[in-house]
Amino acid sequence: MKKAGCSLLWKAGAVKVRLYNMIKTELKSLTRQPFTMFILFGGPILLTLLFGGVYVHNYLEDIPMAVLDEDNSSMSRAIIQYFDENERFYIKYYCTSEEELKKIIDSRKVYMGLYIPRDFSKDINELKSSSVLILVDGTNMVIGNNAYASAANIVQTLAAGAQIKLLEAKGMLPRQAENMAMVFRFNDRILYDPRLTYMNYLILGFVAVFLQQVMVSSLGVSVIDNGEYLADEFTLPKLIIKIVTFALFCVPSIFISTGIAHTIFRVPLRGNLLTALLMCTVFVFAISCPSVVLAAAVRDKLKLYQLSFMLSLPTFVSSGYVWPMDQMPPALPVVIKALWPLAFFHKPFADVIFKGVPFEAVSKNIAGMLLYTFCWMPVAVLLLKKRFNRNDSLDSRAP
Repeated sequence: MKKAGCSLLWKAGAVKVRLYNMIKTELKSLTRQPFTMFILFGGPILLTLLFGGVYVHNYLEDIPMAVLDEDNSSMSRAIIQYFDENERFYIKYYCTSEEELKKIIDSRKVYMGLYIPRDFSKDINELKSSSVLILVDGTNMVIGNNAYASAANIVQTLAAGAQIKLLEAKGMLPRQAENMAMVFRFNDRILYDPRLTYMNYLILGFVAVFLQQVMVSSLGVSVIDNGEYLADEFTLPKLIIKIVTFALFCVPSIFISTGIAHTIFRVPLRGNLLTALLMCTVFVFAISCPSVVLAAAVRDKLKLYQLSFMLSLPTFVSSGYVWPMDQMPPALPVVIKALWPLAFFHKPFADVIFKGVPFEAVSKNIAGMLLYTFCWMPVAVLLLKKRFNRNDSLDSRAP
């Protein structure tokens, strides 16, 4: 029994020494790669500052527009003044014909046109149907949606006011006129972000993708550099130590980036940071799997960089952040989640930080990332051992 106990203690001590040596080797390896350390820690911070600077104006203001007023009445001039005084628009051109209005919109000098037809006020006063035409350049979705929504709100408000005045002119009491013009009222309450700002919508989604990109590229390059060492023996423990070491740099960077979004760009932070930390940690292990697979498949740092950046856009678009996954063909989200883990992390991470959703709301996403890791990590290890086996590597370099 004593001999068995001594043997177990000796083996435990040997394992500790080996783990210590592997950790020491990994830290030395990383310190010899200052550029990788910079990408892991500084990359997300610099990108957050860059993208935050692009969207520093929370929503679009001063959208240039052109006006064609063929009515030239007090009512039409009041409508034009209403647009001119609105913070979303400024009138850049006054046109004299429909051809000129169309030409100015086509030349992209303005993003919106306002056309008031001849006899507009006369038709209104005679209770005839009339309309104001809003022309919106729909080639830019962001500008087009903002311009249309704001313009439609202005026109509807003016239309209701004009109808109330006409009813009052017919002898109806103001209260009755208002009730008749507005048969029912529509009340709305926009949660979390009443002003619908682009910064609040985009920046946390970008931060999540920054974590993906620095892990895929940096870890993949490191695997290529140390492939034979990783594949020699104890591949899984060595790989886990490498992933944890990289996480010690990039996860704090993500939280610094989130702090920058809050302090500099005024993005509200309502969530539990421990839940966010858990999600980031699990995601680091999940995204490491395709990183190792790609590195082992190409065994070339330039090709890996090209692949990682090529995949950034399709993974961003298909993750459910920009377009809801329940609006995709039913089989597509299953394939996306089976091949790439960002869909489990992207929107849920932003929801935890920005909306403050509880752990229970994202527990299935965390479980999905864990399942993904358990399924893909053995594949990554086997491919790593096969592709970077010392004998295979020597054979591949033989003339």
